[in-house]
Amino acid sequence: MSRTRPRRLITIFTVPVCLLFVAGGAFYFSGGYESWRDERSLNAACEGLLSKEDARSVSGGSRVYARQDHQFDYLFSGDHAPIANCVLKDRDARSILAVDIHWGSKAQTATRTLQFQLQQNTRTGAVPIGAGWPGSIASDDDHPFGIVELTCRNKQNESLLVTSQVLYLKADDENRAGLARFTASTAKNAAEKLGCDAAVGRTTSSVAPDPARNRVPLDKVTGTCAPVVALGEAVRRAGATSVGDAPSDPHTLAEGCYLNDARGRQLYRMTASYGSLAENVRRESGEFDVTDDSGFDEKAHRGYGSAQCGDSPKRSFYTLKPIMVSLAEGLAVKNPDPQFERAALKAFAEQSAKTHGCRDLKLP
Repeated sequence: MSRTRPRRLITIFTVPVCLLFVAGGAFYFSGGYESWRDERSLNAACEGLLSKEDARSVSGGSRVYARQDHQFDYLFSGDHAPIANCVLKDRDARSILAVDIHWGSKAQTATRTLQFQLQQNTRTGAVPIGAGWPGSIASDDDHPFGIVELTCRNKQNESLLVTSQVLYLKADDENRAGLARFTASTAKNAAEKLGCDAAVGRTTSSVAPDPARNRVPLDKVTGTCAPVVALGEAVRRAGATSVGDAPSDPHTLAEGCYLNDARGRQLYRMTASYGSLAENVRRESGEFDVTDDSGFDEKAHRGYGSAQCGDSPKRSFYTLKPIMVSLAEGLAVKNPDPQFERAALKAFAEQSAKTHGCRDLKLP
């Protein structure tokens, strides 16, 4: 055999191998490998229950990937039996998206973060996801939250609960709407793949403005605060000149009405919670000494009530509390009137319960 034949063979095999290495290097350094790896991580994240398109729309970036480590464990509920939870990050932004998926019967603390925001954080306001979805969006300055709970018609006293939250993302209307779409689509995917026959909503294109940052004059109120403002002069005597108002919606899981003074400070917060969120608010809210279906503390000027909604064993929960400005200044409302407070809680809760089709409303 001539010496040229082995050389030819070496050349024949060497050229494709070199081309393969060149192509592989180009694929790697052009970002192709990173994109492939990101796509693969998204496919596997949260048991494959996420909508990748909607996940990317939350932050507005395209380089979203799933992160698997324990650095962000604090973002999750602490429940021991989640269906899935995962963290997504965007390579083009600082935003971090955490998702938690539970069966409602096993979600003992899955709504704790949202419960704290609704009850304690005066910077947070809740609005419906809308479009027929049983869910809500709440938001702090750069920390929007989402929750959807689907009732499984084929599973007795069972629901599918999806909560989401984003860190380091401006909570403007576009980003809040993106989180609403993502939370809803995740719930829909989970219901289909986990055998939960549930009524779902339509595509969400927008959500209402954040009521904690959009003060509405008393004569312009049309939503959750309308029955409270209808109390007339008593509202003005309490010091209110505007409200944080949100649309009334029969499907929302969290509602609020916030009375503000002339300086824009909140005087009172009224909240309504439904489903698993209501159960958790009732259990976790240490400010209210919840020993019955309703109650009122005249010294602390706080009250609560509840109602039976549909076939759910979980009663809805309604609260009213005054806002503390600081330890030095005390309450923002200077002359709290228990009679007005009871009337405000009653007006707010009656409308919310009626909108949600609830019965057996108990109020102090």
